[in-house]
Amino acid sequence: MEIARICDGKRGHENQSLGLVQALARRTAVQVHDLAVRGHGLAAAARLARHPLPCVQLVVGAGHGTHLPMLVVARRTGARSVVLMNPSLPRALFDLCVVPEHDGVRAGPGVFLSLGALNRIRPGPAQRRDGCLVLIGGPSRHCGWDDEGLMNQLRALLERSRQRVQLVTSRRTPDTTLRCLQHLDQPLLPFDTTDPDWLAGALPEADTVWVTQDSVSMAYEAASAGARIGLLEVPDFRPGRTRQAAQALLDSGRAVSFRHWRDGHPLQRAEAPLAEADRCACDILRRWPELA
Repeated sequence: MEIARICDGKRGHENQSLGLVQALARRTAVQVHDLAVRGHGLAAAARLARHPLPCVQLVVGAGHGTHLPMLVVARRTGARSVVLMNPSLPRALFDLCVVPEHDGVRAGPGVFLSLGALNRIRPGPAQRRDGCLVLIGGPSRHCGWDDEGLMNQLRALLERSRQRVQLVTSRRTPDTTLRCLQHLDQPLLPFDTTDPDWLAGALPEADTVWVTQDSVSMAYEAASAGARIGLLEVPDFRPGRTRQAAQALLDSGRAVSFRHWRDGHPLQRAEAPLAEADRCACDILRRWPELA
């Protein structure tokens, strides 16, 4: 299968498309052509409309800036188009839209509903070597931030944990939070000291993963790794897709909130890890068996 992967340079988006491509490669032989797009989608689409393109059968992408370029590649090559989100353009323009359930889109002939965004994380061994990862995000348009409240949660976690705890920051973690974390006297890994593949290797080895609620995509990655998951609370968590995604994890029993954990509810490992990229790959090959 010849696949064009439209890449906008954003790690989260590219992890989604890479997860799907890798899941397809576990089922059939693939040749992947990464086509980089930068800036406004219209300009990128115009460039792709003029330049030679590989002969592909499937084009995939995530991120609003990939939508027009995807359609240009699909139109010029006759490829099937699979967009990994609820697109900003009409869904009918794409052959398949892979949309997280928490977005509230109805299932249909051209819609595949996934539990969270796709990712490239694979389940770890039944017996995990490492202890507890704590993944710390930062303020965003979805929520506020409170260093003191976060530190109180982390101190309670450290007091009760019998595992080795590794604190990991993200690009959104404020400098004030980083200084507070340094005072906890725990192993601390700032995000700018890790390479892009570090988390994909660390999650499958972790027994327990705590994630701040704002970083819900990492919580779903932890669910794909098969870890026990706890969600650290953030203030002013506004209604929207991020909050709905976090709540979906809690409602499914794949994660436990800090408040419930503090009240005596233990973190539980799900019966089976999430495998949404694999489930989506199987659906694509069922829809279009001629691609295999």
